[in-house]
Amino acid sequence: MASCLATRPGVARFHRTSGFTLIELMVSLALGLIIVAAATQLFITGLTSYKLQKAMAHIQDSASFGLNFIVDDIRKANLSSPMPAVNDQIAYSGIILTSNNVGSKINLNCTACFSDNKLTSFGNANVTGLANDQLLIRYRSPQDGFDCSGNSLAKDVYVVQRYFVGSTSTDLRQSLRCQAAQYTQAQLDAATETKPLLLNWTTSQVILPNVDFFQVRLGYIDGELESTSSSLAYTDIKNYMALSAKTKNIDGVVQAVRPHVHAIQIGVLVQSADSAGHQSIIKDRNKEPFQVLGTQVTLTPAYQDTRLRQVVDQTISLRNAMGWVTEGCDSSKSSCTGGA
Repeated sequence: MASCLATRPGVARFHRTSGFTLIELMVSLALGLIIVAAATQLFITGLTSYKLQKAMAHIQDSASFGLNFIVDDIRKANLSSPMPAVNDQIAYSGIILTSNNVGSKINLNCTACFSDNKLTSFGNANVTGLANDQLLIRYRSPQDGFDCSGNSLAKDVYVVQRYFVGSTSTDLRQSLRCQAAQYTQAQLDAATETKPLLLNWTTSQVILPNVDFFQVRLGYIDGELESTSSSLAYTDIKNYMALSAKTKNIDGVVQAVRPHVHAIQIGVLVQSADSAGHQSIIKDRNKEPFQVLGTQVTLTPAYQDTRLRQVVDQTISLRNAMGWVTEGCDSSKSSCTGGA
């Protein structure tokens, strides 16, 4: 269209108006859509990356703090025990594997701890065909502090701590928890075998949240203590208890025992608190097996989701279970093995 402007009588000048053509408008809209799509893609990528980094940070923080807390306590296990060694028979032992380890003057008061007088698994894991292990340790506090339940722990007080995976009515997460029971030497001295000391367990506290699987392995001496050919072997609690017991004279006490335990391994398959994003690569990874202390575990289909998973493990030397004990036969015993 054109407009007519009169500049002087009898003379007219025409000017063409400027604007976008239809093609220019379509090109502009297309460029705008491309820019918006690129910005949206950058936002989604950034959000997914943030979720992934947040999930990784959660696992790393939880594993670092939680495992260090457990390791510090396990290192104290067997402190001030009557014998500087650990097996399945020593009474008042720092690692409780059987009812014999508890001590005849103590009622452990833990129905979930033993099956057929042996430490049993506890609760279903989020993996196929396996249950979570549990671990019971005992030590005498070397100084004032706190037990794993957050209760004050005075110097020279004995504490039994139980590590297990479970949830509560107020916290439905499957978490690695710990509960503790304390007693004093005076209480133990006042108890008898007919009236044993009943332990009082406190409320459990979360040590490591969002746990799919918890496994404990024992490092035991494979061979005689005094043999140069002996080595340190590792196995889970069930297989350790399946080892053949040998009759031995240990510091003058003759009994059928399994090998001495010198180390503890703990392995945990832990998940992030939140989803790491709708990434097929994470879902595909969660369908594959994880290696926990040499054991292949596969998540059940319900847990093959977009939460990030990581296996964390630690090997802890039982420094208070490596004291020298005499392993052999005295002159009146001919059926025991070990020593000269």
